[in-house]
Amino acid sequence: MEYYPLLKNIHIFIALLSGMGFALRGYLRLVMNQPVRHPVIRIAPHILDTVLLATGIALWVMVGWPFFSWLGLKIALIVAYILIGIAAFRSGRSGTGIILYLTALIVFVIIAVIAVHKPV
Repeated sequence: MEYYPLLKNIHIFIALLSGMGFALRGYLRLVMNQPVRHPVIRIAPHILDTVLLATGIALWVMVGWPFFSWLGLKIALIVAYILIGIAAFRSGRSGTGIILYLTALIVFVIIAVIAVHKPV
């Protein structure tokens, strides 16, 4: 448990970077209609999300939260966020793509609210 505060802060920081990166990529691709070709913008999300997943699992193991609690809801919403984000990028610049993009951002905010206000 001595590493919990550090791990939690890393997790929060990476979650913020991941969310901001998604917002930026979606804005560039869906709103500004600009292709996202820069290697950093294309590769960084995979690295960030891998670290985010690893720190999340480490926190879960370290603290031992029950899966069928707020944590299960958060994981279900993460899956929804990923699927909605994929659908948004595949839909392109259509109205549907932009609505899906905004929906994914709303789901991301809901995930953050659940994380901040979790019953501990």
